[in-house]
Amino acid sequence: MLIMTALLAAPVAAKGPSMRERGEAELAKTLKGYVPGPKVRCVNLSDITNQTVIDGTAVIFWGLGGKAWVNRPNGAEFLRDDNILITKPFGGQQCRQDIVHQRDRYTHMQGAAIVFNDFTLYTKPKVGKK
Repeated sequence: MLIMTALLAAPVAAKGPSMRERGEAELAKTLKGYVPGPKVRCVNLSDITNQTVIDGTAVIFWGLGGKAWVNRPNGAEFLRDDNILITKPFGGQQCRQDIVHQRDRYTHMQGAAIVFNDFTLYTKPKVGKK
């Protein structure tokens, strides 16, 4: 009985940040130095050089010239950076309302699908000469 009383009286361990909070912090850190710009419906695939998935938060499409397009899709809570994103773009563009399937990198089992929203363009300001 004494052990049970001690367990009940013990303080509950504080929870760490949620996946969403961790994702937002990682996104802010990744985009440090970038300035948000307009939202666009589509991104040309020829402008994309790489992508980064932020767990539970967003997909960043990296482009040349200090550009990045960030998409916070519907179903973002299911995004995992170790999943493979499978898209079927039409007309050489990735667009809002495109459905993206995920596959586990190791088991190749299909995971949850997400749906892209508008893309926010971020640019890295050019350092001016003095």
